[in-house]
Amino acid sequence: MGKNRTRSFVESAAAAIADRANAVGRIKKGYGVLNGAEGALLVTLFDAFRQGDDAMDFHAEPLWVEIDSLAVPLFIAACERRGNGAVVMLFDDFERAETAGMLVGKVLYRAPAADERSGTERETDFEALIGYELTDGATGRVGTVRAFYDYPGNPLLGVDFGGREIMVPAVDEMVEVESVRRRKLRAVLPEGLLEL
Repeated sequence: MGKNRTRSFVESAAAAIADRANAVGRIKKGYGVLNGAEGALLVTLFDAFRQGDDAMDFHAEPLWVEIDSLAVPLFIAACERRGNGAVVMLFDDFERAETAGMLVGKVLYRAPAADERSGTERETDFEALIGYELTDGATGRVGTVRAFYDYPGNPLLGVDFGGREIMVPAVDEMVEVESVRRRKLRAVLPEGLLEL
């Protein structure tokens, strides 16, 4: 599975770990080798996600764990069911037993579907993008999001470009999440905005 994800995963992160109803299961222990990698983990599933008519498709989207109070996406490299109540999983970037071991004991969460969150498709939570690096696709200039200004009808991101704050329109059509894990955004800013 690819590691580059769109903006919908930014908003899914907080929603996933905020509600225990999204908890899929607990990583119990290291399992050994799966698909030639030693970092496979045994996950015990909670009742709602056991095999049956409502069995979860684990390849549909990443799962999430909470590390240092942050939601961290785990992209599934491989998984195999083990009966009704368990799954062996291998995650991208955790293919070695040493790195996978840091996940033992963590609860796995799934991101709620858009209709479960609000009844309709939600837009990007721009406040969650504070601290992300923003690259202007037209000029290649890079800045850091320092603030979100929720002005009615005109929400803005305050982006620091070389010590100067530039107000960037906070709209999904202009600002795109390039990578949640690397905290990177891409935008095509209106011509002349960086010179104001």
